[in-house]
Amino acid sequence: MELFQGLVVSAILLGCMYTLVAIGFSLFFGVMDVVVFCCGDIAILGSFTIMGAWVVLRSAGLFEALPFAVCVALLVLAGALLCAFMGLVTYRASIAPFRESSDLMPLLSTIAMGTVIKEVLGLLFKPVVNALSAAAGSASALSVTSGRNPQGFPKLLEPLTPGWWDAPLDFTKAAIIAVTVVILTLLFLFLNKTKMGLSMQAVAQNKELSIMTGINVSRVIVITFLTGGVLLAIGGFLMGNYQGIMSFDNGAMYGAKGFSAAVVGGLRNTWGAVAGGMLLAFVEVFVAGYAPGGMAYANIVAFVVVVVFIVFKPEGIIGEKSVEKV
Repeated sequence: MELFQGLVVSAILLGCMYTLVAIGFSLFFGVMDVVVFCCGDIAILGSFTIMGAWVVLRSAGLFEALPFAVCVALLVLAGALLCAFMGLVTYRASIAPFRESSDLMPLLSTIAMGTVIKEVLGLLFKPVVNALSAAAGSASALSVTSGRNPQGFPKLLEPLTPGWWDAPLDFTKAAIIAVTVVILTLLFLFLNKTKMGLSMQAVAQNKELSIMTGINVSRVIVITFLTGGVLLAIGGFLMGNYQGIMSFDNGAMYGAKGFSAAVVGGLRNTWGAVAGGMLLAFVEVFVAGYAPGGMAYANIVAFVVVVVFIVFKPEGIIGEKSVEKV
């Protein structure tokens, strides 16, 4: 029973990671009909930005001068701003120039953008993160020589008062789940209770009709990429706290899992991304936990599930079938 409960918690935590990346895919695809393959790399950019900002704030003595929660908020804000900017750059540089081109062009350009982000992280963060990498992570954080090596992520989701948290679920894990629930709640309110959120849904459903009704589609697209960048930054923040050790090339796998989750849930449906992320996480974790030698097969089985959905239910769990009249 303890094994089962532990696997459920691990699956929910992993599902939180996949969900936030998958939502980025769903938001971008909804308004642009383009798969932005650099979502995972933008999320890892958020993680590394937070690590670099942590070194700067700690070196400046702000962790001693300001409350810990305020410093954490500043770190997340730094990651969110940079990732929002990178989301906008991705749209301007990798998607907008190819509006009249083949559908393959923006897809290939976003893959190239992800490679650029990854390689810049490997080079740029060599002098920034290494100075305090051992202190930033746990005792397992090794001495590193460049941003291409594993980097220790600072412990930012810990009890402010050590010893007060006495619950079966580890505080960091509980905080990751709580943050994800809060983000999903705010996203729901934004999409359904604000004019901009409703405009984003309208553009996702019918761009031509949205233009006819007076919606500024260009503005909606920009806001969507900014929002997606912020969500990916928070996803990177949670990944760092969950993993403890981050690498500049983690984005490729998280991007593949996030896209797979979006496809399984329904690529145009934001809440389908949540269902798809949780489904893939549960499959992966339970295969690793119960199957003999399951760790070696967890990713294989997870992607087999994706293939099954593509073949038998291509619209996804929550997605709707589309009929194209000729």
